[in-house]
Amino acid sequence: MRVNFDGVTPMPRMLLLSEFLLQSDFRVGLDRPVFVVAGDRVSYEDGDVVVTRPTGERRWHPARDSYWICRR
Repeated sequence: MRVNFDGVTPMPRMLLLSEFLLQSDFRVGLDRPVFVVAGDRVSYEDGDVVVTRPTGERRWHPARDSYWICRR
């Protein structure tokens, strides 16, 4: 599923995030999986995944590992 990590676009449904491609060549893995519910907005800031609830509450989840993928 394609998800926008722009901090503006609300999630269309509940998701469990554990690892994702931020860009086509940049992979991010989280310390622990994060449940994101419909309506939450998600962004990637300074090495953390930030989940903003519809109420405005923000939660930071640290990334375990992030790296560039070299493709040939």
